[in-house]
Amino acid sequence: MKIYFLSSVPCALRLGGVFFGVTDRFERCAEIDLRDRIFVEFLPENALPVTFFLSENIRFTPPAHCEVYLLADGIAIYAAEFTPNDFSLKTLWQQRIGDTLLTVFSQGRLQLAVQTDENAFTAYLPPAFCDYNGQIHGEYILLGGRTRADKRLCVFRKNGEKVLDEQVLSYTLDGDTLRAELPLSERLGRSAKCAWSLNTGHFERTEFTLCARASGDNADGEQDGKIDDGLIAYAFFESVLIGANYAAFLSDELAADSDKIVGFLGDFLFVTLTDDPFTCGLVRKKGERLFSLSYYRVKVQNGKIIDVNG
Repeated sequence: MKIYFLSSVPCALRLGGVFFGVTDRFERCAEIDLRDRIFVEFLPENALPVTFFLSENIRFTPPAHCEVYLLADGIAIYAAEFTPNDFSLKTLWQQRIGDTLLTVFSQGRLQLAVQTDENAFTAYLPPAFCDYNGQIHGEYILLGGRTRADKRLCVFRKNGEKVLDEQVLSYTLDGDTLRAELPLSERLGRSAKCAWSLNTGHFERTEFTLCARASGDNADGEQDGKIDDGLIAYAFFESVLIGANYAAFLSDELAADSDKIVGFLGDFLFVTLTDDPFTCGLVRKKGERLFSLSYYRVKVQNGKIIDVNG
């Protein structure tokens, strides 16, 4: 069986005591028989390793600190959390904005402390978050920074709820609207320009525009108002996910049955890209840290989807 290994931070990967390479957000793949009970070790820098025996039980119970994704051709194991090996208290950054004091500190894991006249809370931050930049808009706290691999943006409410944690290329605050460009796939050079509303009780994504760095794009990488055929599949599935106007991507014939198509897709958490631009994976939750991935392919003609099949 194909087993894909990924990790939230760079790790040395050992399988059965043998070095297999370095993992990060792009997978390493190996053919493994689960009956062999191979011992797996994710070895990060400056943190304790994540280790477990790989057995058939992984289909039902993910190892501690890991997320498991059941794929059509195998299983993906994502080492998401690592226990730090340094638990000393260190203040790394502090900024006062109005009546709010923001403090980034480490004590084992990296954390954000927020203090106001009415409230105080702490929240965990992504590993190796640094180069901090804080903003406050109403009840929302925006904290930008970098990790070893990417630039990130976290958004919290002043009650401590984290509402956004994304890898970003750039972001701006435009009145009551947060705008950011998110990388979707470094291999395919795609990104999405998204917007979230900050003026309602519900933090929600309100729009997105798909971009591709390719010849014929304008200076911002956009398709001059048109979505390239190779981006239509992702745009359609994302529109279904956030409740946008997904019927705009369908042919007239399919648009008449758009509700049936949404019912056919069912509920899903997010959309993943594949090497085939007309095929996307829809991720569904099966249990605690356990997910399944179903693939759907669209057929496009004259800039519209004329068929969706899974």
